[in-house]
Amino acid sequence: MDKAMGKEALPKQDEGTIFVHHSEAVWDHRETYGPPGFRGVFMNSYAALCAAFAAIGGLIFGYDQGVVSVVLVMPQFLARFSQVSESSPSAGFDKGLLTAMIELGALIGALNQGWMADKISRKFSIVVAVVIFTVGSVLQTASVGYAMLVVARLIGGIGIGMLSMVAPLYISEISPPEIRGALLVLEELSIVTGIVVAYWITYGTRYMAGEWAWRLPFLLQLVPGLILGAGIFFLPFS
Repeated sequence: MDKAMGKEALPKQDEGTIFVHHSEAVWDHRETYGPPGFRGVFMNSYAALCAAFAAIGGLIFGYDQGVVSVVLVMPQFLARFSQVSESSPSAGFDKGLLTAMIELGALIGALNQGWMADKISRKFSIVVAVVIFTVGSVLQTASVGYAMLVVARLIGGIGIGMLSMVAPLYISEISPPEIRGALLVLEELSIVTGIVVAYWITYGTRYMAGEWAWRLPFLLQLVPGLILGAGIFFLPFS
C-alpha cells in the first residue's frame, strides 16, 4: 500500500521498533537552538564564551611547545644547562629528551583523563589538570639542574595532556549541535595562538641579562593556567 502511494515502507529491525531515516537536515524535523555555522555562534553567545574559556587549555599546550623551542638556544639557558649545549657530546640526546618529556607526559595524562572525567566530572577534572600543570610550571621556573627540569616538564606535560583530552570533550558536550563543530575549532586555534604568543614573549626576554631570560617565559605560562583553574568554577557542568 505504501508503494502504491509513492512512499517507501519503514524498515523494521525488531518487533515493535521502527527506525525512520531522513535524508533532510536534522533541523528540518526538530526545534533548533539557532542557525548552524558561525552565524549560530553569535546567537549562542553564552555557549561560545564557555567554549572559548575552556579552550585556554589548548593555549597552554601551544605556549609550552613554543617556549621550549626558543629557550633551548638561549645563551643564558645554555650557561645553566650545559648538557644541551653544542659542546656536550650528548647534546643531541639530552636536548631531544628534554623536548620529548612534555609529549610523554601528555600521553600519560590523556590516557588517564577519561576515567577521571567520568568519575569527578569534566569540570572538576579540568581543575585537577590545572593543579598538576601548575606544579610542573613552578618546578620548570625554579629548575637548577637538568634532571629537575626534565622531571618538571614531565609533570607539566601530564597536566597539558589531561587538558588536551578533556577540553574538547567539555566543549562538545556544552555546545548546541548546530555550532558544535565551529566551537571545537577554538581548541586548535588556541594551540596555534599559544605558539605564536610564546615566540613573541621569548623573542623579547632573550635580550634580558641573567637567567630570567628563560625563567620568565616558564613563569608566565602560569597566568592562563590559573585563570582557567579559577574561572572553570563559574562554568556549567556538561
